[in-house]
Amino acid sequence: MNNGKVEWGGVFPAIITPFTKSGEIDEAKFRDLLDLLISEGIDGVVVAGCTGESWALKGEERLRLFRLAVDVAQGRIPVVGSTSGIITSEVMELSKATKETGAEGVMILPPFFARVGRREVIHHYQVISDGAQVPIMLYNLPNRTNVNLTPEILDELVDIEWIVAIKESHDDFPQFEATVAAVGERIRVFTGNSANRGLAAVMMGAVGFVGAFEPQILGAEGISLFELSVSGKLDEARRVQNRTLAVNSAVRGIGTAPANLKAALNLIGRPGGHVRPPLLDLDEAQTEQMRRVVAEFGLLTLSAAE
Repeated sequence: MNNGKVEWGGVFPAIITPFTKSGEIDEAKFRDLLDLLISEGIDGVVVAGCTGESWALKGEERLRLFRLAVDVAQGRIPVVGSTSGIITSEVMELSKATKETGAEGVMILPPFFARVGRREVIHHYQVISDGAQVPIMLYNLPNRTNVNLTPEILDELVDIEWIVAIKESHDDFPQFEATVAAVGERIRVFTGNSANRGLAAVMMGAVGFVGAFEPQILGAEGISLFELSVSGKLDEARRVQNRTLAVNSAVRGIGTAPANLKAALNLIGRPGGHVRPPLLDLDEAQTEQMRRVVAEFGLLTLSAAE
């Protein structure tokens, strides 16, 4: 239970992990992008999550990224490191090591692939909480994990000492609403998919967004959606939400995420880099299609177009 452990809120983008063409972590691009996002107004950052290609990163590489993020942040924003995995003891050890990097917390999916039940999900998080003693943001993404953190399961999970927040990314918005109603007074409830539903989520009690595409592509404009929503500037919030929805839909319609996100960033002159296999960069035809998309949205800068 949070009990004042953290006051996280606002925009916590799930930042990409830029790689070089040969597959190495591009530290310069990672640092540049995070520094840019901080200057544009983000309130925190999630490192090495799904958008950060967690599946393609070894444990030590994740820790290296967390250290880089902490170094760039210099206390300006909280850094949350994604430590998800299947083996409970390994996730606990990685989470404990993440605490030692200076990160303020970890984000953890329920165990995937193993087809775990309710008792096993609760045991997983209990062991991690007891062993790592670091603030935990749950991550509900059942279309990837095949495990749904329902409000009924959350009602029990949030009594675990170090569980302080959740990123609720279930495609069913009524479940988001039910989650806020069930546990919103005990933990911090963030929405995923904020490019599609950020304004609606704030209206129903979200304390923040863990988005991916709109803050990184649109920068300050995309980041502004949360503040516009909480401050009641609804006409402007609706305008920005409609734009994030359109951009998100168009970019995601080309290739595989986050290869499409990185291609868009590269084209508009923001740090993007390459993906690491099993993902592949967009091919020539897809890149040209993406160029037309970002141009249509007025995002193609002169320097990027040349």
